[in-house]
Amino acid sequence: MWRKISLIALIIVLAVGIFLGGSLAIMRMTPPDTKAIGIKDGDIILQTILGTQGMAIIAASSSPYTHMGLIKTGGKEPVVVEAIGPVKETPLTQWITRGVGQRITILRLKNRTPELAKKVAAAAKKHYGKPYDFYFLPDKKSFYCSELVREAYLGAGITLGTLQKVGELTTSSAMDTIIEQRWQYYPLCAHKPGITLEKCRKIIMEQELVTPASIARDTQLELVFSNYPLDTR
Repeated sequence: MWRKISLIALIIVLAVGIFLGGSLAIMRMTPPDTKAIGIKDGDIILQTILGTQGMAIIAASSSPYTHMGLIKTGGKEPVVVEAIGPVKETPLTQWITRGVGQRITILRLKNRTPELAKKVAAAAKKHYGKPYDFYFLPDKKSFYCSELVREAYLGAGITLGTLQKVGELTTSSAMDTIIEQRWQYYPLCAHKPGITLEKCRKIIMEQELVTPASIARDTQLELVFSNYPLDTR
């Protein structure tokens, strides 16, 4: 109960901070020193991005995490492999700046090895350039953020997170708005005779997906760093 109340309080603070232009002190963070953190290939990094979809994810999963990716080092600077448009690499510093308050959480597989990290990176690289999956489908033709992370680790023989039906998550006005905006283009509903919003909604509720929160709560992962003000796992 108290954990849920604390998460709700954090979400309210995040939302108010955005509304006030980030002027609240709790919203402003000095970018974390990733060198001091000691990041490694294959580390999972999470952040909060708001907007209608972000608020739907927050409500659905009772977590502030709305976006995630995989850290990759070895170049001029560390990057985050993410599904945000096409699957691509984004400089870590740029990725951190994008999130609310520059808050991040970094997690690491407890039995991580350099060899396993290479397998994770190789599995993710197979999907570079694929478009963002606005419908959260499991067809591997397109990807959403947590799906990419899960798929990359599956490529190394590790299953992270739990698949959940949309109907098992917490619904919200933000989720309703997204369904109303997208249902006519949803591949399992589009161009089907007699399909309506309510009929399509029932189909969507049966669809399985993996949320950032589900991966973040996986006990195979350990906390490396977080500058969120509360325990968000």
